[in-house]
Amino acid sequence: MHGAARAVSRRLGESGNGAAAFAGGFNARLNQYIGVSADVGSFVSPTVTAAWSAAINVLIPGSPHTFSLQASNAHSATIQGASEGISSPKNVLYGFEFTIPLHLKRFSPWFHKSPKPVALGSAGGATVGAEVRISSVKFQGDSVTIAAGQAVRWTNADPIEHTVTFDGGTEGGSPVIPPNGSYVHRFDKPGTYTYHCTPHPFMKGVVVVK
Repeated sequence: MHGAARAVSRRLGESGNGAAAFAGGFNARLNQYIGVSADVGSFVSPTVTAAWSAAINVLIPGSPHTFSLQASNAHSATIQGASEGISSPKNVLYGFEFTIPLHLKRFSPWFHKSPKPVALGSAGGATVGAEVRISSVKFQGDSVTIAAGQAVRWTNADPIEHTVTFDGGTEGGSPVIPPNGSYVHRFDKPGTYTYHCTPHPFMKGVVVVK
């Protein structure tokens, strides 16, 4: 949920006195890929048609990108335009938005020092039977096989944080793995262990212990 109080020197298309407006809305995530959002806003006085907008937002699996379909009756994206709706019969406008995250560390690494390696977890004296590299928002080598009593090491080569979170709480899982960090976990019991990244649930992997 969110709310806003607005003050403007004049309303859109007018030269009169200042005005105040209030707005509120919500964002809700329906599942790991789909979310919805809506809001409404209006000037306090004089009474005008309220401005509203609604959207459905879709996370594109296997990528950090999102796509949204939007509908609104707002005049514009300015504070004034988002506080008064279009009053004509055809008052609903439709559009879409595609996001492409641009991480400065990824595209301009010379502005940043490489983070120091951080080793998390413990092999408990076991040998590391498999290595999983995390890059391009994906577990590279998403399925590995080891013997019982061996460990797996995950190394984060992305400029963003990740986790190794086991489904169903079968294993403890990792804390947040920072960029250039690593996490080691020992598996003592045979079985199939599925896992994902909590901040990016479309990232999935499997460890098969024999």
